[in-house]
Amino acid sequence: MELALRGIGVSPGIAIGPALLFDVDRYDVPHFAISDTALELARFNVAVEKTRIYLNNIYRSVTAQLGKKHADIFEAHLMLLDDVMIRQEVSERIEAEKINVEYILNSLTQRYVKVLQAVDEPLIQERTADLLDVLDRIMRNLLDAEKKNLQALEKPQIILAHEIAPSDTASIDLKHTLGLVLDTGSATSHAAILARALGIPAVMGIKHASSCVEPDSTVVLDGVSGVVIFNPTPETVARFREEQERYRLRHESLRRTAEHGPAHTQDGKTVPCYANIELPLGIQSAINAQAQGIGLYRTEFLFLNRDTLPDEEEQYDAYRRAAESFSPAPVTLRTIDIGGDKLVSHLNISREDNPQLGWRAVRFCLERPDIFKVQLRAMLRASAHGNVQIMFPMISSVEELRRVKVLVDAVRKELIEEEKPFDEALKCGIMIEVPSAVALARALARECDFFSIGTNDLIQYSLAVDRVNEKIAHLYDPAHPAVVRMLDWTCRAAHLEKIPCSICGEMAGDPMYTELLIGLGFTSLSMTPIALQAVRAAMSRVDSAEARKLAQITREMSTSQEIRALLVDRMNAALQKDSQSAGTGQAHLPGVHT
Repeated sequence: MELALRGIGVSPGIAIGPALLFDVDRYDVPHFAISDTALELARFNVAVEKTRIYLNNIYRSVTAQLGKKHADIFEAHLMLLDDVMIRQEVSERIEAEKINVEYILNSLTQRYVKVLQAVDEPLIQERTADLLDVLDRIMRNLLDAEKKNLQALEKPQIILAHEIAPSDTASIDLKHTLGLVLDTGSATSHAAILARALGIPAVMGIKHASSCVEPDSTVVLDGVSGVVIFNPTPETVARFREEQERYRLRHESLRRTAEHGPAHTQDGKTVPCYANIELPLGIQSAINAQAQGIGLYRTEFLFLNRDTLPDEEEQYDAYRRAAESFSPAPVTLRTIDIGGDKLVSHLNISREDNPQLGWRAVRFCLERPDIFKVQLRAMLRASAHGNVQIMFPMISSVEELRRVKVLVDAVRKELIEEEKPFDEALKCGIMIEVPSAVALARALARECDFFSIGTNDLIQYSLAVDRVNEKIAHLYDPAHPAVVRMLDWTCRAAHLEKIPCSICGEMAGDPMYTELLIGLGFTSLSMTPIALQAVRAAMSRVDSAEARKLAQITREMSTSQEIRALLVDRMNAALQKDSQSAGTGQAHLPGVHT
């Protein structure tokens, strides 16, 4: 019987083919007494070195295939091999307990898993896979056990698994891998990042998906919508075959559009399309997608999944590399937005009843200037190496912004006294994410150099909707007339004070809203790299004058249904026109959900 499930689409594309169930073998770990502790420790060291050779080979392969940015995942794995604490504990327990190293390593692994999985921090939970991958490789070498791998598949197949290690993803058989479906994972997991880089359609986060299908039975997956269909009917297969061909033609068309220089409308109006970056690995993806800069560089990755704060030099190096990668294009660095749903264990941020309304983002930074000033120093120093801008999240009042500016001025003076170079014309802007900032938009515009609207939080706060609460997530609505009017109000305030106004929330990456956003007056759009080609293509069909008329019409509408119906009709009309020109029938853009 046909069964359709929805997960998280993490890598676009449509795959149709037989299922391959990939399950990592489990093995019996022996437990026995030893007399020669030196020999046992030597066995451990040999296994570590074999693992190092293996990871170095993967590192070189990924570097050659995808570039150094993606290979950095395995550089981190190599660093785990040299973890002093692990080596020291293994050595001490061998000496003290006089038992075999496999048993000790297995008990350590189980302890680490229990501790890490108990941490309610998604990024840390995802990175647990990295540690397990390394420890598993060492264990395999100790046991001289053959590990299943995906390097040489017998035929084209869709891989289904509960989870998959980054090293397995990196060494996957590209010739025969049609798609990837995992029970676990998210868009920021290493497996997802590598799947996107390798161009493998992938869906993650479908619980028990790997147990819903028999080996070699047919599977259909849509890496955009996150839909996976098991045992599809012949009619379903035929429909997705047609969509697969349309996707191929669209992708080719989008690639040609992206090659035509900066993003612009049909009548020649340039509206730069920037990339949102979560991790340094995303920089190469943005470059490959021909982003015209970075509109939002989230810096929290430097503070998470570690026991100490990053110092100034570590932060400076990360920001400098981003600036150099895109110079002279702009790179907008957002100061840390920790707190809320991003807790940092070593900062002792206590849990709150309403974390999204609590001690987070700029509120945290202003109360911890010792941490904030270190980041500001690193950001200003990085501005000497490219076109860097600094953006402050969660600004809710003019007083708050002025307090931030005092700290920025203090850091500027320090660097001048220390004769450390920075761009003295560096621009500082704010994210508009809370309703009070919308209401004060004109006053705030007089105090900063640019606006960037974070629609994810703005919609959540304005509509009183927790977007991750399954019971009410359907109420989270970018087409809500109140949201459209807030976007309009903010843009108007920015234009009156002659500062640029961008948008960096998920709304910017949905082609359904491209014409409306241009009509409202946004000067640039910033989105996940995956969405860039589709939005650029949508923009190329927009006439600026018609977009302004559309914006005027939506301002006067009173329901989401009216606004969405209008946007869908206009988008479908444009796509139909393109499809008829290309002779491919009805079209559908990836990333559009109607």
